[in-house]
Amino acid sequence: MSFFDALILDIILIIFPVSSILLIKAYTNSVGKIGKNYLIDIANFSSLFLLMQYCDKSFAYTVLLVNMPFVISILYNRKWASILLAFILVGFNTVNGDNIIVGMTEYLIYILIFVLLSHRGKSYKSLLLSFVFIKGIFLTIEDYYILRHNDLIALFKIFICLLVFYLVGILVVKIISKVEETINLNQTLKELEKEKALKNSLFKITHEVKNPIAVCKGYLSMMNPKDEKQINKYKKIVLSEIDRTLDIMDNFSEYTKIKVDLDIMDLDSLITDTIKNMQMLFDKHKIVVNYNYDDEVFINGDYARLKQVLVNILKNSVEAIIEEGVIDINLVMNKKNILLKIKDNGIGLTKEQLEKVGELFYSCKEKGSGIGVTLSKEIMNLHHGEMKYKSVFGEYTEVILKFPVTNNLQ
Repeated sequence: MSFFDALILDIILIIFPVSSILLIKAYTNSVGKIGKNYLIDIANFSSLFLLMQYCDKSFAYTVLLVNMPFVISILYNRKWASILLAFILVGFNTVNGDNIIVGMTEYLIYILIFVLLSHRGKSYKSLLLSFVFIKGIFLTIEDYYILRHNDLIALFKIFICLLVFYLVGILVVKIISKVEETINLNQTLKELEKEKALKNSLFKITHEVKNPIAVCKGYLSMMNPKDEKQINKYKKIVLSEIDRTLDIMDNFSEYTKIKVDLDIMDLDSLITDTIKNMQMLFDKHKIVVNYNYDDEVFINGDYARLKQVLVNILKNSVEAIIEEGVIDINLVMNKKNILLKIKDNGIGLTKEQLEKVGELFYSCKEKGSGIGVTLSKEIMNLHHGEMKYKSVFGEYTEVILKFPVTNNLQ
C-alpha cells in the first residue's frame, strides 16, 4: 500500500464511525446532552479501534491520524474518555517501538495545553493548530535525530500528514456540529408542535364540558320547586354532572398553563442560536437570512419559551415564501423598548387576514391549527411585551416583537 493510499484509508476510518453513528441517531430521535456526549465517545473509540486494526504501520506519519479520536474527545471536553484514549495511544505507540516515558510526557503536554487554551476561550481551530504544532515538533525531532531521515521527502510527508490532520479535524467537528443543529431543530419543532397540540386540546375539551352542562341545564329547567322528592332526585344527578365537569377541567388544567421562568439572557445569542438551528430548513428552501443588531441586548426572559416564538415566526416565514426568498432580522434598542423585527418577502396577508391574525384557531394555512401565533402572543404578554404584524399582500409580512427595557439588569 502506498503512502497516499494509507492516508486515505486512515481518513475514512476516522470519519465513517463519527458520521454514521451521529447521523443515524440525529434522524431517528433526539438524544439530549448526555446521550450526545456518549455518542461522541462511542464514535471516538470506534474510530480508534479501526485505525489501530487497519492503519498501515509501515508509514509512521500516517499513524499520526490515530490521534484524531483523542483530539476530538479533548475538544468536546470528554475528560475521562480523553485520559483513557491517551493511555491506549501510549500503549499503541509503545508496541510500535516508541519510548513509553516520552509517550506519556507527550500526551500529558497535550492535555495541559488543551486545558489551558480552552479556559481562555480559544476556538477549536486554535486548539487543533496547537496540537499540530506540538506534534510537528515531536515528529521532526524523531525523524531527524532518532530515525536519521535527513531528506526533504520525509519532511514533505510530515507536512502533508499535519495538514491532513488539521483539515480532517475541522471536517469531523463540522459533522458533529451539523448533527447537533439537526437534533436541536427537531427538538424545538417537536416542543412547538406539542404546545400547539396541548392548546388544541382546549377546543376538544369544550365538547366534553358541554355535555354535563347541558344535562344540568335540562334538569334544572324541569325541576319543580314544590316537588321535594323530584328536587332530591334531580339534585343528585346535577351534582354528579358538576363533579364530572370539575374532573374534566382538573385533568386538563395543568396541561394548558403557560409558565415562564424569567432570567437574565442575551437576546442576540438566542437569535443567533435559533438561526443556526434552523439553517438546514433555510438552505432547503433556498432562503437567505440577514441578521443585523446594534449591540448585545440583555432582557429578563425565558430562553426556551422565546425560542419557541422565534421558531414559530421563522417557520411561518419559510412557508409564506413561494420561491427563493429573503428573511431580514433586525434587533434595535432605544430608551424605552427593544424591538426585534422579522420581515420576509413572502406572499403577505390580506387586510382581512391581518385583522384575524392571533385569534385562537384562525390560520391562513390549509392545515394550520391557528394556535402558534396565539401561543406566541401569550408568551410575549408574560414577558410584558407585545407582538404585532404588518403586511402587504403579495409583498411582505413583518412581525415586530417589542420588549420593555429593564434598567436593573446586572
